[in-house]
Amino acid sequence: MFMTGIGSGIDFNSMIEVIVASERAPKDNQLNRQEGMNTAEMDALKEIQNTLNSFRDTVEDLNSVTELNKLKAELSNSDTLGVSIGAGAVAGEYNFEVVDLAQAQRDQLISLGKDSYLKSGKVGFTTGGKTVEVDIAALATKLAGEQTTKKAEHENRTLENIAKEFDIEMDDAGAWKAEAKAILTDPKNKDFDQKRLDTFNEGQKSYDDKITRLTTQGVSLEEVQSAINNHPDNEGVKATLVRSGDNVSLVLNANETGAANGFTVNSVPAAADVTGTLAAGHKNLQAGQDAKVMFGTMELTSSSNKMENVIDGITLTLKEPGTVNVNIARDEAGVKDTVKKFIDSYNKVMETVNTYTKSSEEQAAALSGDAGVRSMVSRLREVISDEYSASALETLSQLGITTTVSGTLEIDQSKMDKALEENFDDIANLFMGNPLDDTQPGMMDKMMTVLDDYHKNGGLFDIRQDRLEADNERIAEEREALDIRMEAKTISLRDYYAKMDSQIAQMNQTQNMMISMLM
Repeated sequence: MFMTGIGSGIDFNSMIEVIVASERAPKDNQLNRQEGMNTAEMDALKEIQNTLNSFRDTVEDLNSVTELNKLKAELSNSDTLGVSIGAGAVAGEYNFEVVDLAQAQRDQLISLGKDSYLKSGKVGFTTGGKTVEVDIAALATKLAGEQTTKKAEHENRTLENIAKEFDIEMDDAGAWKAEAKAILTDPKNKDFDQKRLDTFNEGQKSYDDKITRLTTQGVSLEEVQSAINNHPDNEGVKATLVRSGDNVSLVLNANETGAANGFTVNSVPAAADVTGTLAAGHKNLQAGQDAKVMFGTMELTSSSNKMENVIDGITLTLKEPGTVNVNIARDEAGVKDTVKKFIDSYNKVMETVNTYTKSSEEQAAALSGDAGVRSMVSRLREVISDEYSASALETLSQLGITTTVSGTLEIDQSKMDKALEENFDDIANLFMGNPLDDTQPGMMDKMMTVLDDYHKNGGLFDIRQDRLEADNERIAEEREALDIRMEAKTISLRDYYAKMDSQIAQMNQTQNMMISMLM
């Protein structure tokens, strides 16, 4: 670092810092000011964007007939059935008698005693027009072959691990296997390990024992279960095992309830096919059955215990036999909550906008006077104040909702209660439009049109944020260029003052020489 001049005694370094700083300051201040303004504007736009996104979600949820034309179901006996209300439901009283619940077919195919196996015979059934059949003897042969393959793979895997451990090159000729096997099995080999051999033999024995069992005694019910469940033609039946005492039963269960979703058992093993004890043979445990509900004198049936849209807009979930009275009435409290949620979400947008556009004596707002934000607010207010012919309540003010000086919405609760009592259906039409006439849109359609311009990626505010980020990147590049220029300026000044100091030193030396000559 260039320090105090030797020849002159002047602190050139401090002089250079002052010169460079004074030259740098105007540009530095300009860049910092612009970057700060950009960052503040981006932060403000992001906050407004977030509230707009939340408001759009609220509008999208509200733009549903079930949200603003809410009905609620009151049941005399909720243990018998559940009721959900959808579009098209009509208020009124409904009486239902649940006679039968839908149930899935269930059959026990065979039950075996402890340590018993199947050595022959077939298990077969038809479901959904497809036949599933498992040949016991063929299954035993297949599984025994798989165990033979696994036994060989276990030996190869063990020899490969030994070869890797002792750096034996595994060539294609296979000579390495003999060397690895000697390490594994020959007690005289210097690398022999009895524990490793015992572990290997134990693994091989487990494969041999299973092969012997499959070829002499037969297959287990677990293996038959797996074969049934994995059969390529089986799409409608699940095999399970049920244990009781020492006996294990193979049970077939239809995947779906209803009489039409059952299956037909074609073949089951007999006592002669069993090695051990046959505890029980085939029997039906539960027949496939449709649900049955009486609606007055009308019989309603379903293959499922969920009877969807059984009456327009009404879905029943059956729980147990019994009689229940269902009263479907207007859910005024639910509609109030929905409208309030809309107002709260809209007000959050306006409050956030006010935060970033209203300047105070202490500080200017980041978006004060911003034309883009003003335009967005103007469009939202236009939707709020517009008239909608789809409803007898043509404006929000007729529902008791008015705009305050700050742009937020407030509710006159008594006026809203009156509208709920006298014009319940028109509230939904005001927000969502006439369901019978597409030419009469509601407020939510128009609101979504406005919000889509700001909400989506590539929306107006999103584009502005991208531009501001790009401008800050440009500022960063300008700051780097300024650093380079100021560094060059510093080097140039150091060189200049170094030469000046050298000249002063020479002049001082000459002066001292002349003085000494005169004395």
